[in-house]
Amino acid sequence: MYRKILFVMIVLALLAHPTRNALALCSGSGCNGTDPATTGCSADGVTVRQKWPYGNPGPIKVELRRSDTCVTFWARTWNYSAFYYYNNATLKNYYWEQRWSPPNDSTYSDQQSGNSGFQACGDYSTSPITWPVNSPSWKCTSTY
Repeated sequence: MYRKILFVMIVLALLAHPTRNALALCSGSGCNGTDPATTGCSADGVTVRQKWPYGNPGPIKVELRRSDTCVTFWARTWNYSAFYYYNNATLKNYYWEQRWSPPNDSTYSDQQSGNSGFQACGDYSTSPITWPVNSPSWKCTSTY
């Protein structure tokens, strides 16, 4: 009987205080090339670097995002204009994504594991941007 009560107490304690890691479906190199939203890594994502390539405020903001739980980085580009545009978010030298983005919406790249050496770049256009945006440097955040 004592073991059953102890077991129930442990289960209830775990349910009442879930860890951040319980939300993520991957960590470290197991997350490489995956979507930070569908893996749960974006749940604790924070912006560690940002850049307004066309001035602040401007039509887009580029962010370098990090998840401590997953130990990963990814790029996110926000469309802050009043119009639809193709947004490109590039995690420099790794992954990129572009999509048709409505106002006040974001586009983000896949993620890569690591602790430092990452940079996010981005751009916007009325035409598809079907390549990674790795330069010029004014379209990129500083390196983290």
